[in-house]
Amino acid sequence: MRKACLAVAATTVLVVALATAPADAAVAVMTLSSASGPSGGGNTIIGKVTATAANPSPFVAGGTPTVQFQYTTCAAKARTVTQIAASGDKLSAGVLTVNPDDVKRVSGTQIAFEVPSSSYPEVVAANPSTINTGGLVLAGTQTSAKWFICVYDSESTTTSTLITQAPYTLGIRPKITAIIPSSGSVLGGQVITVTGAGFSTASNATTASIGGVALTGIKVASNGNSFVATTGSRAAGTGLTLSVNTPGGPVASTDPDNNGLPQDEDDTTADAPITFTYSNGIQVTPNTAAIGTKVDLLIKGVGFTQLTFDKSDTATATSTTAHIFLVKDGYNAASNRGVQECTKVLVAKDTDLVCTLDLSGNRLDPTTSAAVPDSPVLEGTYTITLVANGSTSAGDAAAPSVVNSGATFTVAPY
Repeated sequence: MRKACLAVAATTVLVVALATAPADAAVAVMTLSSASGPSGGGNTIIGKVTATAANPSPFVAGGTPTVQFQYTTCAAKARTVTQIAASGDKLSAGVLTVNPDDVKRVSGTQIAFEVPSSSYPEVVAANPSTINTGGLVLAGTQTSAKWFICVYDSESTTTSTLITQAPYTLGIRPKITAIIPSSGSVLGGQVITVTGAGFSTASNATTASIGGVALTGIKVASNGNSFVATTGSRAAGTGLTLSVNTPGGPVASTDPDNNGLPQDEDDTTADAPITFTYSNGIQVTPNTAAIGTKVDLLIKGVGFTQLTFDKSDTATATSTTAHIFLVKDGYNAASNRGVQECTKVLVAKDTDLVCTLDLSGNRLDPTTSAAVPDSPVLEGTYTITLVANGSTSAGDAAAPSVVNSGATFTVAPY
């Protein structure tokens, strides 16, 4: 390990303006893999500088650049390590050096480094350092802070040269405490509330997805402790992960307290996974027909192209293929299978299909699906239910679509 030579010093410099690097310094601009991160550091950043004819290899082979975080714009030379301080929500001091062991020269134009999560140097005057022991953290009443990442060719405060720089935003490390409600239809459109901490109120700064599908219309509360959003459509699934990205970094509902530690390690929020369920819901048009008529139904949902419908003349209502039934109350494969089947299914696309519901023929026995002679479907309120497996012994494999208002169907007297 390179011997640390940056002396610890205090500073009383106050931020009065955001200055720029000296005009005579040919400082390259660095692009970061992430221009923001969580208070407390520990995240890894890759920085890239564009090579020029005058400087084809900004990061010299055989050397390890010195990376510093400075509370104002980068100084022309490396600065002494300084305790982070703030007045209210405004930084007034702070310089951190990245441990050289955590800096990697990837190429002449790229470096990788870890944002400080503890003091460096670790030992000062034979004693453990007391400067910035928590690494790069928010101070005072800050909920976010602007820093600069400054890269030098050495750690010397007198002879080093600034190679490149980039702005960096520090934010509250986000956490998730609840998803309300914790389920919704595959059709999407469910408004949910996510509670927690560290959600940014800046425009488009907080994004989120469930099971890989983006949430839309995200509106963050003024205190940053919750947001409301609307689910998109996706295939049915349980135990789905909510992923949130903020300036303070990402958080997943599989580790809702966002500490990267096993469940029940000491933290302020519950760390048992918090998941979401997409239920197999459908919408039906039209939603009513007269007794003894025949009607074509347009059904909207998700995942129709993955289903197999038997359209042969020998098809039965109890085959192991997919079926669409007119059901009184909730579907049960063994005891309440429905009073009629919507047949001649045409799948237009993954989200749309059309079938024919014949209310003029004999209704089905809800237990066996056998035709009941001289007994058409009676008037009443039913539910159109899609099942993946029509066998009487299908059990959970039937995967019936959920009972919802969009699937309600009324057989009327006229």
